[in-house]
Amino acid sequence: MNLKSVKITGLIILGIFFILIWVLVFFNQGKKGIEVELLEESQKENEIIGPEENKDVKDYSLEKSEIGKLPVAVVIDNFSESWPLAGINMAAVVYETPVEADITRLLAVFNQDFLPDKIGPVRSARPYLAEWAEEYGSLFIHSGGSQDFLEKIKTGEYQFYNLDEISYNGVYFWRDGLRDMPHNLYIYGESIEKLIKDKRIDNQLKPNFIPRQFNETPVLNETTANLIVKINYREPVVWQFDKASNRYLRFQNGRAFIDENGVQTETANLMVQKTEIRILDKIGHRFIETLGQGDALIFQNGALTRGIWRKSDKTGQTVFYDLQDQEIKFLPGNIWVEIVSLDHQVLY
Repeated sequence: MNLKSVKITGLIILGIFFILIWVLVFFNQGKKGIEVELLEESQKENEIIGPEENKDVKDYSLEKSEIGKLPVAVVIDNFSESWPLAGINMAAVVYETPVEADITRLLAVFNQDFLPDKIGPVRSARPYLAEWAEEYGSLFIHSGGSQDFLEKIKTGEYQFYNLDEISYNGVYFWRDGLRDMPHNLYIYGESIEKLIKDKRIDNQLKPNFIPRQFNETPVLNETTANLIVKINYREPVVWQFDKASNRYLRFQNGRAFIDENGVQTETANLMVQKTEIRILDKIGHRFIETLGQGDALIFQNGALTRGIWRKSDKTGQTVFYDLQDQEIKFLPGNIWVEIVSLDHQVLY
């Protein structure tokens, strides 16, 4: 090999070396800052209605009902192919939980006085989704379910009113022909009200329902700013605190999470509930523990309160406490509960 060839080979090797170094540095920085960069870019998009522009923010919490009507709990798709969702921003409480393949599914609990015109896409139920719906004694709306859930329904396991699309009750639902199945099943708010009248359902909150405690300015145990919360579901979720609105704005897969009306999803009360999650079979069905107690992270006002969650019996309600065993007081507005296993990574 002549001298010229040696120099060329040396330059090539040196170039490859620097490329590898650049790649390593790039990905290392990405782990720390890529989410923030993506969030900043997403917020610049014109079609998103930000918190300052969307001044007509209403309080849909269950405690705002004038009469105390029956809550409505709907199982909603959250696979990326189902976006944008309909009605999610009017829910009083939303539970986000992993299902098969660590894709998440939502249980949205609505105040019947503030039902959206359209809700969905509606998807199938799982036992743990039913167990959260049971806390409200709600009308539980879904489209079929896993085998273990369906068996429990047959034996009268749950104390709620069940509306399953895969039955004669399917007349209350409709499919959007412009979207692919199974991400195209919806229900109208007026259809829910019609069902309640048709079936003569007792339209009241259950007698032992305990209203949550609300406070305009909750006292926090920690003052350290927690402006970004990331959860590593299969399609990662990021919540970014917005000081102007005092709310956490939702992002998923690195983009702003907006509903069908172009409004970004947000919450003043972000709860992370840690619990036991086990995979039951090859399909990936999960057991999720909803009884007992476990660690919790409560994000409000851009700060963190460490605490615990407790649920003492099957038909009781999940209550969040701080480490001094004082019940958490919520800011007015919606509540978003992120269900995570002990193995999920939560960065904040």
